[in-house]
Amino acid sequence: MKPSLYSVAVNASGRLFVMPKPSGDWLEDDIGVLRGEGIDHVVSMLTGDEIEELGLAEEQDICLRFGVAFSRFAIEDRGVPELAELVPVVERLVQDLTSGRSVAVHCRAGIGRSGLLAACVLTRFGLSAEHAIESVSLARGVPIPDTAEQAEFVHAFTGQCGP
Repeated sequence: MKPSLYSVAVNASGRLFVMPKPSGDWLEDDIGVLRGEGIDHVVSMLTGDEIEELGLAEEQDICLRFGVAFSRFAIEDRGVPELAELVPVVERLVQDLTSGRSVAVHCRAGIGRSGLLAACVLTRFGLSAEHAIESVSLARGVPIPDTAEQAEFVHAFTGQCGP
């Protein structure tokens, strides 16, 4: 089965996607599909325990074999990161997107942690926190992020690091 990709509108030459985790059973196939869809960079937000549990230990190696950059920024499920730690991650994705690269961000379901990161990226392109959350929610087809604390984080991020 083809991995689900949800395209988030961004004012850049690259494309931004949120997605649920790839399949542990079909990981190589899923990464091949992502590459075929033009994904240049995959960002995993899974913790080490989740990676083990979900059978995704080979994700980075398979991405690299397909010529897809891979980054990991682990956040506990339903949690929030440290603001200072997220800033360089967001800046890297902004750089990727403005240079025409396509980025797919995943956590377990592609809602909470992925939604938080995607919304923070959108604020760097000039969207308010509310509009960024609305845009990612529209793309994903469900409200993002998972928790009020995650939504508050997007607002705090915008206040500290906004355009």
